[in-house]
Amino acid sequence: MARCLLALIIVLILSIPALAEDIAIIKSVQGTVKIKRSDEILIARQSDNLQADDILITEKKSHVGIIFHDGSVLSLRENSFLRITEFEFKPIENKFKFKLKLKKGAALFESGKIGTLSPDDFSFEVPKGTIGIRGTKFLVEVR
Repeated sequence: MARCLLALIIVLILSIPALAEDIAIIKSVQGTVKIKRSDEILIARQSDNLQADDILITEKKSHVGIIFHDGSVLSLRENSFLRITEFEFKPIENKFKFKLKLKKGAALFESGKIGTLSPDDFSFEVPKGTIGIRGTKFLVEVR
């Protein structure tokens, strides 16, 4: 009986998926935009949630608009490849972290609360450098 109960507990624990925290929402999608999450490729749709470590891929004549939970806004243009490396927004605990990495393409970014409350905890990496912010709006293109 004890072995059956132990086996049942193990099965239940293993069947519970890891709960990933949603950090942003897709507000607009035009064309074909994909989300690479772990080993899955998902087609992005309006109102989909994004998580830390997601990779966004826009195809030709496609773009996506995203609002992060701190109010930051990102518009990713066609033929882009961007990883949301880290995102943590817990103002009550004074914990902030926001890192994006644009491998190719173009992005328009406007910072939210993390840029205001803790600008040193934000970085936007591009192949040959890193962009820091001080409560800004910027456009970056990587070819």
